Amino acid sequence: MSKPETLPSSLREKRRYIAFKINSEEKVEFGDLINALWSSILNLFGEVNTGDIDFWLVKDAWEKKSQRGLVKCNHKHVSKVRLAMALIERIGDSKVSIQSLGVSGTMKSAKKKYFGEKNLTDFQS
Repeated sequence: MSKPETLPSSLREKRRYIAFKINSEEKVEFGDLINALWSSILNLFGEVNTGDIDFWLVKDAWEKKSQRGLVKCNHKHVSKVRLAMALIERIGDSKVSIQSLGVSGTMKSAKKKYFGEKNLTDFQS
């Protein structure tokens, strides 16, 4: 059985990665964060519009210690996702404030710009 062909990049929807930081009284668990983000987006925009937003919390980019992470979404709906994140006041039992650090076109550049991650090319002179 052969693998299905993927769409060429020119036909795929463009994505943006929103870097964010959580300011809270206590450390936020990843599962609680997912629930809060999804319920905020669903309450604001409904199920039909949420599908267009193509929202996803990137698990590999979540840093529990520093409470930073990345959210992936459609490039046309960045402002909607930022609004939904800003309206979250509580996650679990603790009060929170989600600060959007910035938007990038790739995960690699978002981590580099907003989280200060380095790669080997940064050290070559």
